[in-house]
Amino acid sequence: MKKIGIFGVVLIILVGSASAAVSLKLTGGMIYLLDSDYNQGVRGAYEYYSDNFSGVSGQYHAFHLGLHFGGEVIVALDPRFGIGLGVGYIRASRQSAFGYEWWDFSEEESYKPTLSIVPLSLNLHYALPLGGPFVIDIYGGPGYYIASFQHEGTLTSNFFGYEETTTFKAQKGVVGGQGGIGLEFQMNSVLGLVVQAEGRLARISDPTGDWTDQVDTLLVSWREQGRGRVFWCYDIGAGGRDYPRIAFSKTQPSDILFSNIRKGSINLSGISAMAGLKIRF
Repeated sequence: MKKIGIFGVVLIILVGSASAAVSLKLTGGMIYLLDSDYNQGVRGAYEYYSDNFSGVSGQYHAFHLGLHFGGEVIVALDPRFGIGLGVGYIRASRQSAFGYEWWDFSEEESYKPTLSIVPLSLNLHYALPLGGPFVIDIYGGPGYYIASFQHEGTLTSNFFGYEETTTFKAQKGVVGGQGGIGLEFQMNSVLGLVVQAEGRLARISDPTGDWTDQVDTLLVSWREQGRGRVFWCYDIGAGGRDYPRIAFSKTQPSDILFSNIRKGSINLSGISAMAGLKIRF
């Protein structure tokens, strides 16, 4: 909260004291999230079943694409340089489901991650006129990212009608950075069209969060919940190969076949392609 307050104070000072022009940039588009521990673990589970069991069904879907919306107030310090304070919203979600059969036994797993990010940015802008109505905007600076990550996983089996649903949710704010380049078409003295590409680097290390477990069988059902569950990564060995896997538990996963056991991280880094409007006041 302290970092959010600092961003607000800087915005008030800049807007209140600047004698130069102030503009508002509103953009929206798509984000591509870089690969992560979560992706590697789900992909490893699918490949483990594919390589070691028959009757594999379903498919692994990489968790990469999402939506990105943003707004930024930019105060011109001179004709070339400006300071911008921005806020946005990023959301991405994707589900994978796959299973296998072995004799009369069948099992299916599903994974559904959801990542929501509120990025707060402080950027230095440099305007490079191209002649006529076109201007290139190069910008970058530090950011503070308020992130919420949620995992929902299910495990179903024909063994006594077993079905288990597990949820995990972690929230954390982290410091990172962003930078980008945009092209503006100035339609008139007030309004411009903007297209831009933006990249950011940020990561949540050692995410710890709330969890629930719901188990239903033909005979009994039970539900548990609590706090302090950790996101773990490990490798499981089979057939001379190691497969990345993930788990959510308070204690470190332990098995004779497990190796490279470590706490996972949530990657917030990605590349966005956006378009929108720039309004001058």
